[in-house]
Amino acid sequence: MADSPPARPLRDVDVTYKVPVPDGTDTTLTQRYRWSAATQTQRVDMQGSDNWMVLDFRSHRMSLVHDALHEVVDAPAPPEATGAGSSRAGDDVVARLACTVWRTVDSRGAATLACYTSDGVLLRATSGGKVVMEAVSVVYAAQDASLFQPPAGYVHRQDPGQ
Repeated sequence: MADSPPARPLRDVDVTYKVPVPDGTDTTLTQRYRWSAATQTQRVDMQGSDNWMVLDFRSHRMSLVHDALHEVVDAPAPPEATGAGSSRAGDDVVARLACTVWRTVDSRGAATLACYTSDGVLLRATSGGKVVMEAVSVVYAAQDASLFQPPAGYVHRQDPGQ
């Protein structure tokens, strides 16, 4: 039995999450994560936005794509969570999939619970006792490589904070 959650999904997957808006209402947004196991890249799309992000776990880089501006901002990726210091906290079912709940602390020091499938898909995360994201749909399917590339002709610039 593993003593920490899997670092990344082991196969291609397309996950849709509901993400609560921290405004005191019951409003949620939809966030879509697509993962390519072959290229170790993740694409993140947020509901209602023409911006999306690609994280490349091999190069430790991210690209913030602004479709309306036909622009890509290239920057270092944030530090990757390792699962170090995690402890198993039980089992659950989210989006009709079994997952293991892991107890850890997030980057701000808040108590965090994360529920991962055995093949590394995050199904739910809570921080400070509140759900920050929860899967509503998980589809295991090959992901087209073009999803992880900014469209041709977009202007690339470096993040000025580098």
